[in-house]
Amino acid sequence: MKPVATFIFAFDEEEWSTPISLLLAFKEKGWDIELVSIGSNSRGFYTDEQLRLWLKDNPKSDMVIFMDWGRFDSPLLDKSFIPSAFWVQESGDDPQNFNRNSSKSSRFHLTFTPDHDSYSEYKKMGRNVIWRTHWACPRTQYPIPTEPEYVAVTSRGYGSSSVLDILTDAGKGSFGNRNGMDAKEHTKFLNSGLMVVQHSRWGEITRRIFEGMACGKLVLTDRLNESKKLHELFEEGKEIIFYENVDELVALMHYYNDHPEEREKIAEAGRKKVLEHHTSDIVADTLIKEWKEWKKTNIQ
Repeated sequence: MKPVATFIFAFDEEEWSTPISLLLAFKEKGWDIELVSIGSNSRGFYTDEQLRLWLKDNPKSDMVIFMDWGRFDSPLLDKSFIPSAFWVQESGDDPQNFNRNSSKSSRFHLTFTPDHDSYSEYKKMGRNVIWRTHWACPRTQYPIPTEPEYVAVTSRGYGSSSVLDILTDAGKGSFGNRNGMDAKEHTKFLNSGLMVVQHSRWGEITRRIFEGMACGKLVLTDRLNESKKLHELFEEGKEIIFYENVDELVALMHYYNDHPEEREKIAEAGRKKVLEHHTSDIVADTLIKEWKEWKKTNIQ
């Protein structure tokens, strides 16, 4: 009998999202999949109605994986309701939603967070936590041979970053800045630039770094505090480029626009690192390993 993984997240009938990328990875690894929706992110509507109905049916889940950006909570999100299942909380919107996520963490067997500072705080609280940073989905994000339309692109959207807004305004069409795209549009857009630029809102590691690299693009991102450990994930100058301010960013964009061989060498090294260490399949393997370890000591 196949093991069963139940995914709990806001589902809008979309073809792709970060939770769906992990759901598909479990499915391809031979797991049966259940999806319990907590409402709609796009409409800002959340409910525990499906969660309540799912628990009423006496489910036989082996692993329950809750994935949300921090705003949803319910007393039904509690490992005590299915003691035979391994309950996992993905705190993907740490650190900005750490307070909301941490308040729920005691009700799960495991929390995994992309933010190392938050990881340290969970440890202080006595939680079972792992630092598992963001990932790309190779089924969705990949290189597309096409003539670039822009020197660089970002999928943050206008109005979300003053640095990126400056580039958008001053770039005169050479800098693409869009969001709100579906999976195919997003991948096509990332491939439409020679480079992908990221600027964090909260001084955090973001998924756009990994998605840009998975598309085979040189990624330039703001230099984060060393406690975030982004420099331990990617080697500066060889797999990723860091900048301190908008002036340095513009200079770096000009440099790598004029040095295509160097740009492509770094982009390929970044893509190789992502495919080897930061994909949805690798995250699924990590969680399955944690589940197997838990099963060894769990009394049914």
